[in-house]
Amino acid sequence: MRVLPSLALLLALTACGPTWTRSDTSREAAAQDLSECRHLGQVANQRDADIDTDIIASRGQDWQRLDNLSARRADYNESNALRTNDIVDQCMIAKGYAPGN
Repeated sequence: MRVLPSLALLLALTACGPTWTRSDTSREAAAQDLSECRHLGQVANQRDADIDTDIIASRGQDWQRLDNLSARRADYNESNALRTNDIVDQCMIAKGYAPGN
């Protein structure tokens, strides 16, 4: 169940992300490239997300007693989503795309 909030935040952040353009590229090809970059971002950030999960598991009771467990989870989820989005952005730029809105 811990993965669901992270996944929801990641999807929300990527949904608001830039549209990517590259001349002479179909929408289908751009969508495939974006999908590949999103997968790369998720795989590259998985180790950090796993570490955060371990930290929450070991410190969760302490944070719950201090009434800040949900805030800590939200911080970790946001941090992971931002790192993943940075990787996606760099991947798309490396493939020759430019962000557009």
